Formats: sequence, structure tokens, C-alpha cells
Amino acid sequence: MIALMLGVVFALFALVAFNQPPTLMAETSCRVDRNDPAHTIILIDQSDPFNPNDLDWVYEFVDAEARALPKYGRLTVMIPNAVSPYDPKVVHYACSPGSASEANPIFQNPKMVEQTWQGQFYAPLLESVEAALMDTRQPSSPLIEAVYSVADRADFQPGERGRRVVLVSDLMQHSDGFSFYRAGADYEAYLDSELAELKPRLDEAEVVARIVPRQIYDLPVADVKAFWRAYFDEAGAEYGSVN
Repeated sequence: MIALMLGVVFALFALVAFNQPPTLMAETSCRVDRNDPAHTIILIDQSDPFNPNDLDWVYEFVDAEARALPKYGRLTVMIPNAVSPYDPKVVHYACSPGSASEANPIFQNPKMVEQTWQGQFYAPLLESVEAALMDTRQPSSPLIEAVYSVADRADFQPGERGRRVVLVSDLMQHSDGFSFYRAGADYEAYLDSELAELKPRLDEAEVVARIVPRQIYDLPVADVKAFWRAYFDEAGAEYGSVN
């Protein structure tokens, strides 16, 4: 009997110890030890204005990405930077406090968990995304440069868990280094450019493109998709296009 009681007490202590939360940064709810279980980077290309009808699906898309993050998973929102192509702007980053679906009912109130997720994580995220969508002053779309910079981040190296890149863009690369408007979506032409000398390392990272529809598309969408598939295949990423 005594042995049984001691076993129960030990099990309870172990359960409590196992559920002790890590130390977090107050501003972002990210782990101080930087041991993120996942990192999703959403790259929003807002060089061309978004149609008002597009905004709803963008929000739905962001919502799905946010809810898919595990507890303490990091979410970073960036936009390409025409002035400094290899320095895309970070407009938001924070870590998920965990959604109600992940709540442990023994130790947590799912309703309170959802309120925390909505107030501390989701609402500021949507505010930043909305501001990014409204900022349409970019004269060019240095997407390749931005992707290279993402892959070069210290917190996005091969070996980091759950790396995911989400492109919200019409995927029309346009910069001094290489432009679809000059050379077309020609991957062989790109390989002859100086820009191709910088090869991103995205081994085992997931990359998803949500292509923004345009009333008039300057190039066949199939050619654009084929270019980016070749690009991300060479980078070692697991690439998929949502549309």
C-alpha cells in the first residue's frame, strides 16, 4: 500500500514537472531558449495592390497558418524590400501561446486558452497583416532576394524544426538582378544571371505559394509555376502551390 501511494505521488510530481511551461519573452511569448517547435514565415508581396475581394481569402489563409502552429511555434510576417532587396522587412513576429484544441483540460481552461490565443497572438497578427496589405508603395518585387534572405536567417537553418515558408504573391519576380518582365519566367535564363550564384538552403523546409489572381496576368501562370518549382526543387524544399 505504501509503495502504491509513493508511486502515485511520484507520478503526480512527474506529471506536474512535465507540464511546467518554459520561460518566455514577454513581448512575443517566444521561448527564451529559442527552442521553437516550428517556424512559419509568411512573405506577403504587396508591390501590386490587392483587390478588395482578395482580402478575405488572405485572412482565411493566414488564419489557417496561425491555427496550424503548435504551442510556442513562431510566426513571422515579412514583405519584400525594394530599397534593400536582401533585407526584407519584418512587420510582425510572435509565438503561439497554444490554441484551445491543444489545451490540457486537466490543467487548463480551453475557453481561457482560446481568449489568450485570440487577444495576445491572433489579433495583433491580423493587424500587422492588414497594414502590410495596404502598403503598396514598392516599385519592384525582389522575391528571389527575399527568399534567399529567409533561408539565410540564423533561426531558419537546416536542422531547425518545422520550417515553413508561405508566399502570398503573384510570383512575378522583378528586380535589377532578374526580372520576369525582361526575361520571362525562363529558369535557364535565370541560371545565367548573377543572382543565381546565391543559392538558398531550404533542405526539408516546406514552401507553399498562394498565388494572387490578377485580372491581366503578364505571363502564362503555368510558366510562372514551373519556374518556382524548379527554383525550390534546386533549393531542396518541399514545394507546393495552393492554386
